[in-house]
Amino acid sequence: MSFGTGHHATTYMMMQAMKDVDFNRKTVLDFGTGTGILAILAEKCGAKSVLAIDHDEWSIQNAFENIALNHAGIITVEKRDSTYLSDVFDIILANINKHVIIQNLSYLQQHLSMTGVLIVSGFLQQDVIDIELEANKNNLILTLPPLERETWVCLRLKKI
Repeated sequence: MSFGTGHHATTYMMMQAMKDVDFNRKTVLDFGTGTGILAILAEKCGAKSVLAIDHDEWSIQNAFENIALNHAGIITVEKRDSTYLSDVFDIILANINKHVIIQNLSYLQQHLSMTGVLIVSGFLQQDVIDIELEANKNNLILTLPPLERETWVCLRLKKI
């Protein structure tokens, strides 16, 4: 549960990075939603629509419960084993792990609008170089210096 309550360093940093992004009337993808905490925050920050996806059944059920408890009304939750979507999003959130992020950066970049923001976390300081290299291969660059908490890191990226 600590990853989805805001107490884990990566969730905390994701929330910190989100507070500097304009969510007003934006479309959001929460990739690997888990408990749905980031999707809920995106709605509370003014998002127009939020798609929260995860491959884990427990996560989907937990996200539905938390969305209901927080009276969120614009979040669509979907269980997905594949990452294929046809939509483009203004903001993409991915608090997963190094391997899943690297494996899906190409996909995430394709679904990010030209002026969109991609916020990623769930990896350690020693993983930043690998994430940045993969991001550069996919025409993504850092917009701000990395956020760091304990040994964890959060990055904000955009298309170039």
